[in-house]
Amino acid sequence: MAPASPQILRQRSDGVVYSRSAMRAFLLPSVLTLAACGSPSAPHGGDAGGDPGGDASGPGDAPPEIRDGGTRDARASDDGGLPADGGPADGGMPHDGGVLLDGGLPLDGGSAPDAPPPMGPISGGPCASGAAGQTAYRIRFAGNGSGSTAYVVYEVNGLPDPTDHAGVYGTSIGYTPQFVDVFLAQGGVRLDGGNFIDLELSTVGLASIQSATLSIYGRSFHTTASGSFHWQSFDGVGAAPVNLVSNAAPYAWYSADMTSEISAGDDGVLLRIKAGPSSGVLVVNRIEICMQAS
Repeated sequence: MAPASPQILRQRSDGVVYSRSAMRAFLLPSVLTLAACGSPSAPHGGDAGGDPGGDASGPGDAPPEIRDGGTRDARASDDGGLPADGGPADGGMPHDGGVLLDGGLPLDGGSAPDAPPPMGPISGGPCASGAAGQTAYRIRFAGNGSGSTAYVVYEVNGLPDPTDHAGVYGTSIGYTPQFVDVFLAQGGVRLDGGNFIDLELSTVGLASIQSATLSIYGRSFHTTASGSFHWQSFDGVGAAPVNLVSNAAPYAWYSADMTSEISAGDDGVLLRIKAGPSSGVLVVNRIEICMQAS
């Protein structure tokens, strides 16, 4: 096991000083997570230009370099009282050797149309999900075919402070993020009761956030049941309505309000996203955060 990371002290606006490890202990008290699909945040937008349609297995989507040697010095939480992820998960349609679809992302799943530059502090342009405000953050999950390791493609960071990291982490030893659902749609990362997506962001430079919307682009990865998603941060917990996410293809955007779970002026935002009922399993192609802020 790697040596413990040094303590990093942070001070919030209310004067309380605490360590980064204490922050992680708030959400990550017990289970060691050993696999991740995160990638460095430097090439924002670099991949999207070459593959605007979110191709499921294009040769240009070579996995980027993994941070921290592909492991995470943290511990998976028991979700701090969040609802259980239950529900059957049969993985969706069988892989019957059909033709891999790479016909491009539908208009509502790709980048938003060109628009005049925003007047506020969020510079990411219109939201692809159609949510109110401007794009504060958007990532895509890619892979090299069905069952391959899923990895993160950074598409947009419109926040004043672009510090960020995203990844998928498991609650069991040997977990590897799985890229699935390439026969019926563009494909994405499988999100179920055994894993979660973490987004680490900074809202430094924002004086206030009037609204924040969390959206996913994908579907419930179940043959008969719809699903949902829920999240937690250091500011609170939230959930989309049960069965919000349809199990039908093609993919669609599904959005929920998360204004009370993110604060302005915080350089250590940690947002954890998990699959919810009824299916308890999703395939996620994109995640987007839209904000109205000043």
